[in-house]
Amino acid sequence: MKKVLFFMPDNPLKKNAGNRTRALSMLSYFKSRNFEIDFVSEYYTGRWDETDIKTFEQSGLADNTYVIKKKPSKKNILYYLLFYKLPNFFYQNKAWFFPLQFPELVTLRFKRAFNKVLKKNNYDYIFINYASWATLMAHNHHTKKAIKVIDTHDFITAQLQRKVNIGQSFKEEIRRISLFDIALAISVEEQYIFSQFCKNKVALAPMMLDRPETTHSVEKKTFDLIYVASDNIHNQKAANWFFKEVYPLLPTDVQICVIGQINEHLSIKASNITSVHFVEELSGYYLNAKVALCPMLTGTGTKIKVVEALSYGMPVVCNTRGIDGLIDKTNNGCLVSDDPVEFRNCIVQLLTDESAYQKQSENALTTFNLNYEKESCYKKLDIVFGIANPS
Repeated sequence: MKKVLFFMPDNPLKKNAGNRTRALSMLSYFKSRNFEIDFVSEYYTGRWDETDIKTFEQSGLADNTYVIKKKPSKKNILYYLLFYKLPNFFYQNKAWFFPLQFPELVTLRFKRAFNKVLKKNNYDYIFINYASWATLMAHNHHTKKAIKVIDTHDFITAQLQRKVNIGQSFKEEIRRISLFDIALAISVEEQYIFSQFCKNKVALAPMMLDRPETTHSVEKKTFDLIYVASDNIHNQKAANWFFKEVYPLLPTDVQICVIGQINEHLSIKASNITSVHFVEELSGYYLNAKVALCPMLTGTGTKIKVVEALSYGMPVVCNTRGIDGLIDKTNNGCLVSDDPVEFRNCIVQLLTDESAYQKQSENALTTFNLNYEKESCYKKLDIVFGIANPS
């Protein structure tokens, strides 16, 4: 039986963001291939509490669970300053005269605790999520003979381009990804960029989802449009654009369901808008709506909500950024426009033209089944992890 140490700073069971869904799908893959899994996370980043930890331990996703705190309590403020804050200030290279230009989330305290886990175990694979935590592997002889894998999730330099020196940030991101034997890219764009500059193996590992038991039809639905979004800055900009530029152009009887923490940033109230802040399972909402929205103006990487909609055979109306990461850019179930009037026209066409709707629905299902269906993706990961004929 192969053994993997799987580090994810967030709690994958809190499925309210695409990055957590991604980590959960990777854990499920390792479990399906009978890996022994040691799961490591960070207490404050993941907003863990004792109930969360117990729930995760009982989920069966890992054999051993380590939730480590990256900083001590502030009850003894002198100890906190002398033995955490000051040493960590220099360890993370954040002195004013040494700006790093790239996120460094690993603290000295956390790395020492992480290394204790490494020292007492022998792993076949060490799996790290995010380049911002990649220095867990830098100059680390405790990894022994383990194959080091990073799941990049995103192109971080592109996310930070207005805040940092792009050249220095990109150089640092490539350096960190190169610390690993294998880098997993969630999108074809990121696979291309990383493979041009990194000397290690860069493999495409797109988002993996189960095929829903029930897919879409054109029958009567409660909602015409469904919009699923968390509260990150890119979604805030997108929601503001949609409700300011597109929504006033839509017929007043179009029923819209908005799901997720994005609702906390919406000031608009109307009888045709239903706000749902959190749901444990989205399937019922997808099956009860006709068209999915993904009005993204900024951001990088694959939009998980687009892949989710495609899995139900649901057409998507989005901006150009909405199809970032998709393997197929055309005939994929998405109608794309950055112009508010055209965006509105795409929505109306799908709601009023049954043949157009059916064509896009079929394209959506074909795209999902070819590129993102779980078992199909698992077989491609088997090649990356050297697994033959899994039971």
